[in-house]
Amino acid sequence: MPDDAVYDDVQATMPALRTLAGKVNWLISAARPAGRGPYSDAEVAALIRTATGEPVTGTAITKLRSGQAANPHQRLIAAMAQFFGVPPDFFFDGYDDDQASLTQEQAEMLAIIRASGITPADLRVLLELNPEARQLILDFVTAAARDGARHPDAPGEPAP
Repeated sequence: MPDDAVYDDVQATMPALRTLAGKVNWLISAARPAGRGPYSDAEVAALIRTATGEPVTGTAITKLRSGQAANPHQRLIAAMAQFFGVPPDFFFDGYDDDQASLTQEQAEMLAIIRASGITPADLRVLLELNPEARQLILDFVTAAARDGARHPDAPGEPAP
């Protein structure tokens, strides 16, 4: 995993995800890029608006996070599901623990991808490669990460 410390931190602080507020709070925490402080509710609303076009307000997010809004509109649930990369059912009772675990892993992966700056077009290119080429790229990235960990203060190469 690219940033094991962030992943471990999210895993260690993950709530049981039994309430709507708990689920929303966990998703917001898991969605933030590594090294960045928590998003404000207004920032979350703006990110959802930008990604989905749904007119979400910071106040709506605040009410969801605090448990004051236990029955949000279907459009808000759909927008949050789209933005966080989870199925809409995730927000409702009856979403079993096995499903929730898979959804948590998917949300964490989406947060890592967003934090890395990888675009959907980048992922498509990688997925279109044959398995050997994908493995070669993975090996290169792993070696570069190890080298960076051994030499954290080494200056980067100048741009051509």
